[in-house]
Formats: sequence, structure tokens, C-alpha cells
Amino acid sequence: MEEEYKTYQHNPPHLFIANAKYFITASTLGRYPYLKSKDAKLAAFDYLTKSLEFYQWELEDWVILDNHIHIMVNAPENAATLSNVMNNFHRFTANWLSKHQIKRIREKYFYNYRDTCITFEKSYFTRLNYIWYNPVKHGYVDSPEKWKFGSYYYRLKEEQEEIRKIINKYPCDKVKVKDDY
Repeated sequence: MEEEYKTYQHNPPHLFIANAKYFITASTLGRYPYLKSKDAKLAAFDYLTKSLEFYQWELEDWVILDNHIHIMVNAPENAATLSNVMNNFHRFTANWLSKHQIKRIREKYFYNYRDTCITFEKSYFTRLNYIWYNPVKHGYVDSPEKWKFGSYYYRLKEEQEEIRKIINKYPCDKVKVKDDY
């Protein structure tokens, strides 16, 4: 398995491992709710999936809130393309926001992103649970099946028993993710 660790002057460090799973959080600049509208969330999801596909990353689970997203993805052989994926997502979503928002507030819409390379099963399932329950954590809904801008809403229809087992076995209440938005 090829591994690469990169550090940057103004960004968090990144560990790139081919064919690994990654938990990623990306937020809007200043925590502003640029993604508040349904159309903005749908556009963000569209650009996210296109960016991931272009660089051969596979989206497993996701949630889009008003000012941040969480995703679980599978890396391709060239995991170092993650920064390209996120740059494309940020750029194309920002272009859409510039054209469709009532008024343009900033030149830049997104902050950076944080990624965690998942190396063991418990961490993986706990973070899936975290993604699914994030709309509840932030007070958008009282149960995750009510949030249509996340994978839980769609997966629950097909995989209800499997999802319930994951939720019970891997609680997310102790996961430390910087997303106090």
C-alpha cells in the first residue's frame, strides 16, 4: 500500500494512503450558512459527486448542512488527489453560489477541509454514525431519517436492519470532530 504524508504551511497535514477510507469535514468560510437553501445543498452535492468521480474517489456516506459537510469516501490508487477533489468541489460550488445567491457576501465561500484516514473498523463505523446523526446534533431535525440532505435518509430505506446494528454497536457520542458550527 502506497503511503504519502504531506505538510503544508497554512493547511492541516494530510496522510494519503491508496485504497483507504477517509472521513472528511469541509466548512464554509466564517461558518456562514451559504448552503442553507435546498438548491444550494443540491448543487453542492452535485459538484461533490462530480469532483469525486473525476478523480476516481468513491462516496460512501455524506451529509450536507447549512455551513459544513461530512463525507466518508474510499480513496483510489492515487490518494494524493484528495486536495484536487476538494479544490474542485469548493471552486464549482462557489461559482454556483456566486450566480445564485441573493447577494454575494464574500469572494471566497469555503474554508479548508480536514481529513482523517480511517485505519480500523471501530473508527470507521463510529464516524458513519456521526455523519448520520450530525443534523440531529446541530438541531436541524430530531431524528436523522428526517434529513433529506444526507445518505442516511436514502440508506435507511434499503438497509434498515444493518444501519440499526451499526448505530447500536458504534455510538458516536465520544467522537471528537471539530465541527462546532
